Parts: sequence; structure tokens; C-alpha cells
Amino acid sequence: MYSFTESTRLFSVDKLEDTFNTFIKSNSALGIDKMTYEYFSNNKLDLLNYINVKISNDTYNFTPYKEKLIVKSRSSYPRLISIPTLKDKLVLKSIHIELTKIYDEIKQPLPQECVQEIKSSIHLFSHFIKLDIANFYGNIKHGILIDKLNRKNMTNGLLTLISKAITTQTVPSNDSNDFEIITQGIPQGLSISNILANIYLHDLDMQFGNRDDIKYIRYVDDILILCNKDNYERIYKEIKYEVEGIYNLSLNTTKEEKGLIKELGFAFLGYAVKDFGKAIPKLTVREANKKRFEDSIVMLFSKYKFSNKMSPEQFIFSLNNKITGSVSKKVSGDESKDYKYGWLFYFSQMEDTGYLYHLDWLIDKLLNKQNFNHLNKSNVKSFVKAFYEIKYNFKESNYIHKPDSLPIEEKKRLLIDIFKIPERTLIDPRTIDKQYKRLVYKPISEYEKDIKNLIS
Repeated sequence: MYSFTESTRLFSVDKLEDTFNTFIKSNSALGIDKMTYEYFSNNKLDLLNYINVKISNDTYNFTPYKEKLIVKSRSSYPRLISIPTLKDKLVLKSIHIELTKIYDEIKQPLPQECVQEIKSSIHLFSHFIKLDIANFYGNIKHGILIDKLNRKNMTNGLLTLISKAITTQTVPSNDSNDFEIITQGIPQGLSISNILANIYLHDLDMQFGNRDDIKYIRYVDDILILCNKDNYERIYKEIKYEVEGIYNLSLNTTKEEKGLIKELGFAFLGYAVKDFGKAIPKLTVREANKKRFEDSIVMLFSKYKFSNKMSPEQFIFSLNNKITGSVSKKVSGDESKDYKYGWLFYFSQMEDTGYLYHLDWLIDKLLNKQNFNHLNKSNVKSFVKAFYEIKYNFKESNYIHKPDSLPIEEKKRLLIDIFKIPERTLIDPRTIDKQYKRLVYKPISEYEKDIKNLIS
């Protein structure tokens, strides 16, 4: 059980309040109890005391998570996301903070970091092995995970909370009374999900990642190994044995690829490695992702053509944001650093710059085809220029969309000129910021969801 001092350190009322204020957002999805952020805020002290007491005497239990299904495409199974209540979200975030301190050696690489690893090492290897772990989160075995957690001499109280969190059911509604004993799987959508998954495979990452004869890269359930002809078959057998035999996970054979890089090439995290007739294969955008992005451009043109609400200024504003991407501290809610959003930022490591000229040509073609002669084409930005601004002039560039930099009066003017918001309705800074968030920041977050689909 938690000792008094341990409970005070991790789940004191002051600590919980600080975590709530820092990480729990007003737009948080409602859990199955339907408690709102406003209600929690108005009754914060009582709720924090309740959590503290329950955890201190080892009687805290998680409420069943609310089910949310995300459909990626009509040909794939929906992805199950678990939504905790606000109380549970706060406890889970507190656990996550503690786990990141205990496992400070575990860092989930960003997709761009994985791509950079490929880019810097592809010339050293002739062959590749690409594996996909089937239903990774859903197949994680609790016994193996708990054993790995125990190696850190984790306190029983924290371990008990983690165990309760991963064995709590996810249900479609509050009417569900079915009881299910859960012995495997980590619910997706919890703040602890990713770090627990990384803890589960950390030994595998160390075993293969520290070898000099291969380049091992893992991003969540995707594993890529670059190797050479002399160790190609042996490495393939070793990695399969470890994943399936030691970690008791299944591999998706339909997504398995391996062979000679220059002959077959491969796709990884939305990029594709192809041989462009030179000694070293180069990075480009995967064909399916090229088509998806071009389709999104066409859809924006169609939306403007058949809309009586979108002004010409708003269309160009939206098109330019799609071209350059955006830099902001405020879209994610984490204002500790600038975040980069957009298709071009994600694919800024491509070496097939000819495709950017194609995109500029496509936009020019659509402008002419749709007879948008009323638009000033000189106001439309360029993929090619934006790419080189990102690569070589990012910090000083005024070409990239940076919505945070505008003072309140310029935000007001933008809302009036671009979005045609009546000036009489923009009566105070609070109203201006609310409209700015809806019309400027929200579309950026929507674009980012599209980018995440490239790697999920």
C-alpha cells in the first residue's frame, strides 16, 4: 500500500492541482460520468481531496472508460480509443509524470527523427526488413509488462494503480453491465498508454538498437531494420523470434516486406525510399500520400467554388496555410515551445524536390481551370519557396504562417478582412481571441489530424 509520505509526494492536493492546471484542458472529452471541466473546476478542492484520500488508503478505482471508435478507412477495422473521466484523467497524468521520471532513459522518437535515421544511414546498407506488430496495444501481455515494471523496484501503490488502469473496461455506454476479466492489452488514449508500450519493448529496442551491424528503427508498431546481404536472413529470423517468442506479440504477415533496397524500395511513416537512378536511394513521399494530399487541395478548391460563405480572402488564406504549414505554441495547448504543423513540415526531409514543382503546377492549373480570375495569383504562396524557407531560413522567415505573433488589433483586423466577421461583434479581446481560435487555430489542428493518419 501507499505510505503516507508517498501519497503526499505523488498525489497531494497541491500536486494534483498543479497537474490539473497544467495538463487538463477545458475542451477535454467527457468521460462516461459526463462530468464537465466547468463542474470539476467549481468543485476542485473537494474532488482533489477525494482523490488524495482514496489513493492514500489504496481504495481508488478507475471508472470504466468511454468507448470512441475512429474509422480510418472503409477497408480497415475502427480504432478503439478509451476516454477516461476527468478524475481518472488527472490520476493517469500524475502516473505518467512519475513514469517519465522513473524511466528517463525511454524516449519515444518523433517520426521525423526516425526518418532522419533512415536518411543518414541508408547508404551503409543493401537490404531492409520491415515488420508490423499486429494490434500492438491490444496484445501487450500484462504479466510481461508487470514483470518489467517490477524490475525498477516500483512501489506497490503505484504498481497497483497502473494495474487497475490497464484492467479497467472500455464500454460503449453507461448502460453496459457486462464484466470482463482483462489479462492483456493497454487501452489506447490514456496518457500512460505510450510509455507503457515503450517500457514493454524497451529491452528489444536496446538489444537491436545498440548493434553496429544493423540500423534498427521502431516507431510504435512499425519496425524497420537496415542490414546487409551477409546478415540479412539471420537478422530476419532473430527479430521474428524475439517479437513472437519472447514478447508474445503477433506479426502482421500481410504487411511484412524485405529484400534489396535498390530493387524494391520501401515505405515508412509516410515516406518512400526509392532508387532514382543514382548510387544511393532517396527519400520521397509515398504515392498514396501524394494522391491523398493532392485530393485535399482539389477539395479546398471545390469547397470555395460551391460555397457562398467563403470569401476570396479566406480561400487564399486557407490555401496558403495548406502550402506553408503553421508554427504555433497554442494549437496543442502546450505553450512551452513552438510546434510545427502541416504537410510540408512533415515531409521536409524529402529529397525529391521535383514533386514540389508539380504541386505548384497543380495549384496554378486549378486556378486557371476553375476560372478564378478574380483572385490575385501573386498572393498565392509556393511549395518550392516554402520548402527552402523551412530548410534554410526557418527562424527568420515571415513566409511561414505564425498565428501567435499577431497583437490583438491585428487579429481583429484579420477576422474582419479575411473572415468577414462584423466589426461590431468584436467588442473585446476575449471575443476576438475566441473567434481567432475558432477560425485560425482550429483548422490547423484539423490539418494535423490528416497528417497523423499518414503514420497511424
